[in-house]
This record gives sequence, structure tokens and C-alpha cells, in this order.
Amino acid sequence: MNLEKRLHSRGYRYTPQREAVFGVLKENEGKPLSPEEVHELACKRFSSLGLTTTYRSLELFCDLGLATRVHLHGDSHYYEVNTGKHHHHMVCLSCGAIEILEACLIEELKERVRDGSDFLVTEHCMSLFGYCPGCLTSRKG
Repeated sequence: MNLEKRLHSRGYRYTPQREAVFGVLKENEGKPLSPEEVHELACKRFSSLGLTTTYRSLELFCDLGLATRVHLHGDSHYYEVNTGKHHHHMVCLSCGAIEILEACLIEELKERVRDGSDFLVTEHCMSLFGYCPGCLTSRKG
């Protein structure tokens, strides 16, 4: 996916700041990051990058389909590069590890909603919370 072409095709400028933010998302594929984490990592590429610019870039990338918002904890938003492969997340409550869950059981629920109401579901996200194998072992021992 070519960031520069995608930005120009939609009338946006390709900037070093946007390149730095997008580079962080690509390098961390499969790992949702908070805006603060993206900012910290992107500052290693572009030291004068502002946090507001990071937030705006992340939102722009979501609008352009280059990134997706991930809901993991309460009101916090996390972001990851959009690979085109739909997935959900499993979050360990002990160590914070995040694993990808590629199975999606929500498709059946979307059909039930569509058949039972006038509500049109256009997107969804799901995170499962529990304990990873390593933390389960240490909790038992």
C-alpha cells in the first residue's frame, strides 16, 4: 500500500510527519498502539512531531482506510495498520499481551440484527479479556 499515492488521490499532502506515523503502524502490524505509543515511536523518525499531529494523522489514516481503530479498554482508542484481514483481539488482564483472533462469530449476529430490525450494522470490533497461557501457569503455581 503506497501512502503517498493514497494521500494524493484523496487531495492530501504527503508529509514526513504522516510518513513517520504510518511507518510506526506498519512496523507494528498486529499490535494495536495507543496514540501516545505511536507518537513516542514516530518521534524517533521525526523528532519535532507533535502529539496533535499524531492524533490527526491516525484519524486521517482511518478515514482513508489505511488504519483501523481498535477498542481494548474503556474509552481508550488504539490503532493498527489496516491489512485487509478482519480480526479481533484477546487481551491478557495480567501481562497486557495482545493476541490476534482471526475467527469472527459476529457475522451471524449481524444477520440476526438485520433480519430483526431496521438497524444496519456497518462495522464492528470485539476484544476478549482473560489470561494468556504464561500468566495462567504462573497463577496456578
